Amino acid sequence: MKLNLYEDKNMTDEHVDVYYSNMRPVISQLIDTVNSERTTLSGRPADEDLDDGDEIMLDPGEIYYLDHIDRKLYAYTADGVYRIMNTLASCEELLWNYGFVRVSKSNLINIFKIRQLKPDVNMKVYASFDNGERICINRSYKKSFNDYLLKMRRISK
Repeated sequence: MKLNLYEDKNMTDEHVDVYYSNMRPVISQLIDTVNSERTTLSGRPADEDLDDGDEIMLDPGEIYYLDHIDRKLYAYTADGVYRIMNTLASCEELLWNYGFVRVSKSNLINIFKIRQLKPDVNMKVYASFDNGERICINRSYKKSFNDYLLKMRRISK
C-alpha cells in the first residue's frame, strides 16, 4: 500500500482521500482511525467486583486473547486480565478486522500476538504468545483459522 502525505499551511479543511480496489480489514481500520471510531472494549480488572472496579478501555492491539469461562468473558493482556461485558460472538464480529479469529467454542485469539504455532497430536495446533501462554486451536476451527491467517498475511504485505 502506498501512502502520500501533503502539508498545505493554507488549508482550512483537512481531509483524507482513500483509494482502494476492495474493502480490506486494513482499510476499515484506517477509516475507523480517521473517523476517531477506533474500536475499544471496556473491561474491569478480573479480580475486582464489577460494581467497585474502574472501567478500563482496552485497545484490541493490546489483547492476546479472549476467553469465555463460566458464562463470563475475559480479555488477557500483558498488564492483566479484564472482565468484558460483551458476548464472545459480538467480540468476534467487532474485532475480526483487528486480527481476532475464533479458535474454539470459548476462545478468540489475536493473530498479531502469536509468537509460535506448534502442531500436536490428534491434529491439534497450539498458539504460543509472547506472554508465555498457549491456546489450543480446536480441530473443527483449524481450517477457518488457517484461511483467516492467510487472508490477513496477504493484507498486511
